[in-house]
Amino acid sequence: MKIGDFAKACGTKISVLRHYDKQGLLKPLYIDRFTEYRYYDRSQIPVFERIAELKAVGFSLAEIRRMLYSDEHTEAMFADKKAELEQQLRDLAELKDKLSGGIIMEQNYKPLKENVDLPFVNDERVIGKWLVLGECGDGENYPTLLIGDGNRHLYFLPNGEFYWCFGWTKGKLIFCDGESSFSNDYRLEQRGDDLYMIVDLKSMDCAETGETTAIALRKLDSVRYTKELIARKDDINKPFINDERVIGKWKAFCYFDPVELQKEEFVPFENPPAGAWNYLADPYFREIEFAEGGHCTAVYADEIITGDDKHTWTRGYWLRKWNSNACAYEIKEFGGREYLIIEWKSGDYRYGGRESSYYVMMRE
Repeated sequence: MKIGDFAKACGTKISVLRHYDKQGLLKPLYIDRFTEYRYYDRSQIPVFERIAELKAVGFSLAEIRRMLYSDEHTEAMFADKKAELEQQLRDLAELKDKLSGGIIMEQNYKPLKENVDLPFVNDERVIGKWLVLGECGDGENYPTLLIGDGNRHLYFLPNGEFYWCFGWTKGKLIFCDGESSFSNDYRLEQRGDDLYMIVDLKSMDCAETGETTAIALRKLDSVRYTKELIARKDDINKPFINDERVIGKWKAFCYFDPVELQKEEFVPFENPPAGAWNYLADPYFREIEFAEGGHCTAVYADEIITGDDKHTWTRGYWLRKWNSNACAYEIKEFGGREYLIIEWKSGDYRYGGRESSYYVMMRE
């Protein structure tokens, strides 16, 4: 269910859920890459109720996060609160019983998977750059409030070429991110001098409800863009400066998004707040080795990338020449171990206009 529906089911406001998301208390199960809509599941309602009850008797959000998602014993925390709030002893005892068995939250999100290997049929009118406006509502009145403050664009490349997670054939906008794959019907409408596209977007709920969300786009130009032309690029012409500390091999430890956790907040521990980061039992970016003289080797899944024509490094940056991205890194030490926090500039960064996410690598 969308964040608005989940807020109604919980009897709260969307702003509260967004705040709980940012604090690592209650993360959405899924965030749509196209619209950035957040989706929740009914099994998360009891989690919200526990948070509300603990907050009602005086626990801070930081304390609640520790109680719900860490191995820390709750006895001392309850004792301290009882001393502060003697009049709520009974409520605290009841809450203690509720929490003693933990919280079981069913992960009911299932990616939508359809066959998207569709034959390409050209549609010259859609080729070019489109501005994503937002939901159409009744389909008659297009929104004036733009998603992403008017900075979210979608490109239809010649011959239906894929970029980021998107491709197309006549009448279909195709989405495929490796986890989900589906096609969305579109139709074109000319209104005065402007050409609009209405995309019947299959949201997270579509597999269950069959419902789609009508999203309006307005065409900005008919340029025959290429992936290379629209990709976000960094300055990678940086002189080599040695950094003895980074030399060696580093293996993937975890991955996180700045929406969920700021780089400055990273501290490695065994039981992070839910959604704070993703442990990597089978990471895509597996390891990187920095060698003397700016040479480096990286392992992506089963692919080994090496050679100065592909990538090099200099102090503070991993320079990926194949996509013109300069990925900043820094080294932090925790408990006698060194961790490399390095920018991961995926398609979300290069094509989606989002901030870089991060991999944390641990020195082998």
